[in-house]
Amino acid sequence: MTLLEFAISNLRRRAARSGLTMSAIALGIAAVVALTSIAWGFEASWQKANDARGTDLIVTRVASENTMPTPFREERVRQVLAAMPHVHEVVGLLSEMLTVSEDAPPVFVFGWVYGSYLWDHLKLQQGHWPREPMEDGVVIGSIAAETLHKKVGDFIEIEGKRFAVIGLFESSAVVENGALIMTLDQAQLITDKPGKVNVLNIKLDTTASEAEVQAIKERVKRELPGYVAITSGELVRKNAVVRISKAMSNATILIAGLVGALVVFNTMLMSINERTKEIGILLALGWQRATVMKLVFSEAVVLSLLGGAAGILVGIGIAWGLEHVELMRGKIDPVFSVPFCFAVLGLSVLLGICGGIYPALKAARMQPSAALRYE
Repeated sequence: MTLLEFAISNLRRRAARSGLTMSAIALGIAAVVALTSIAWGFEASWQKANDARGTDLIVTRVASENTMPTPFREERVRQVLAAMPHVHEVVGLLSEMLTVSEDAPPVFVFGWVYGSYLWDHLKLQQGHWPREPMEDGVVIGSIAAETLHKKVGDFIEIEGKRFAVIGLFESSAVVENGALIMTLDQAQLITDKPGKVNVLNIKLDTTASEAEVQAIKERVKRELPGYVAITSGELVRKNAVVRISKAMSNATILIAGLVGALVVFNTMLMSINERTKEIGILLALGWQRATVMKLVFSEAVVLSLLGGAAGILVGIGIAWGLEHVELMRGKIDPVFSVPFCFAVLGLSVLLGICGGIYPALKAARMQPSAALRYE
C-alpha cells in the first residue's frame, strides 16, 4: 500500500468528518469562484460592448467612476474633439437603467446618435432601425425581448412615454443583448437631459499610431480641464461597480482561505489525537518522522483538493444560475478559464498544507513509548 492509498484509507475510516470538512472547503471555494467569475465577467462584458462598437477612445469626466458616468453637456467638448488630428468621428452616448414594465426587472436603455457608427456592429434580426432622429421607436436586444416578453410591433412605456418596438437585434456583447436602444435625441428627451451624454465615443482614422493616440489623450487633458480621454478598458477598470466587485471577490478569497485552513487544521488535529496509538505503532515499527508528516500532509491535501474540485463545480453552477435569474439576465456574463480553475485548485492545496502544518509536526514529534501508553 502506497502512502497516498494509506492516507485515503484513513480518510474513509472517518467518512462523516471527512465529508463535512470537504463540504466546508467546497462552500468557501464555490463563493470564491462565483464572485470572482461574476466580477471578471462584469468587467469583460462592458469592455466587450465598447470594443464591439469600434470605439478607440472614450471621453468622460475625470471624477466619474459611477456605473454610468456622470452626464455632461456635449456640444463644446465634441467640437474640440472633432478638431483634433486623426479624429474620424465623435458621437455621444447616453445610458440609463430604467424600469419599462411593472412585472420585469430594470433594463439598460442606451441612446445612440442617429446614423452613427455605433449601430454598425449590431445584427438586425427583425424590423428596422430608427429612420429619423426623433422616431418614437426602440430596438430591443434578444435577451431583453425574452425578459420583457416583447416582439416587433409591441409597445413599451419608458419614463411615461410610449414607444413602439421597431426592431430586434443581436450583439456580440451580452450587455447590449439585454438592453433597449433608441436615438440619442429621444433618450435625452425622456430623461430630461437635453444636450447631455454620459460619454463621447471617438473613432480614429486608420493611420493613427499609438504615439498619436497618446498625444490626443494629453491634448484632451490640457484643452478640456475636468475631462479625460481613455480606452474602454481603462473606463471599465475605474468603474465603481467593477472595483467593488473585485474588492468583494478578494475579501471572499481571504475569508475562505482562513476558514478553509482552520477547518482542515481542526479536522487533522482531531484525527491525530484519535490516532495517537496508531502513530506510535508506526514510529515503533521504524517509520521515519518525515514519513509520518508526509502522511498527515497527504490526508490534508486530499481533503482540500477534493473539496476544492467540488467547490469549483458548485461555484460555476451558482454563477450560471445567477446569470439566468431574471433580474440579472443581460447584465452579467461570468468568465471562467482553465488557468483560473487551476489557480483555485492551487489555493485548495495551499489550504490543506497550511491547515496540516501543526498537526503534522505534532504527529512527527510523538515519542513511540508515550504514544503507545496513550489512552
